[in-house]
Amino acid sequence: MTISPKFVRHARRGLAGAAMLAALPVLAQAQAAKPLHTTPADAFVYQPAAEVEAMTRLTTGGTASKIVIDHENYFIEYVTRGINTGVEAHGHWYDYIHVVSGEGTVTYGGTQQGGHDTGNQEIRGGTLVGATTQQLHAGDRLVLPPGMPHLFTSTAGHTLTYLIFKQRY
Repeated sequence: MTISPKFVRHARRGLAGAAMLAALPVLAQAQAAKPLHTTPADAFVYQPAAEVEAMTRLTTGGTASKIVIDHENYFIEYVTRGINTGVEAHGHWYDYIHVVSGEGTVTYGGTQQGGHDTGNQEIRGGTLVGATTQQLHAGDRLVLPPGMPHLFTSTAGHTLTYLIFKQRY
């Protein structure tokens, strides 16, 4: 009896697939044995709306912020801005932002001129040249990649409150 080359190819593929499937439990155990983080998991937290609002209530018209979770590779913060607080760029952080309330603008991109490094590639101050301005309203979401200069400004007579998830790059 002669075995066709097509049969041999299909048999080899089947054996290779079976070998990969058999290896999955071993790979899964190896992954499970290695800790993913050195920081322990967060406990359950419930905060009523009044407490959340109190964390970010402005008392001076500037900026109020409260970090609610701080891990080795990310942190989560509520921010309320009553005025423009200056241009900034974060060299090692993605900023994932959800506007909770209020209205204002984000000016982003272009070139940051006249800023100074406050450490760890955090550039603060100066001006933005060639940037784009986007109106912001409650419910909006934006992502600022590492190194992108940006400036948040609240609309006159309003505040701008947002939740920011910062992930280390």
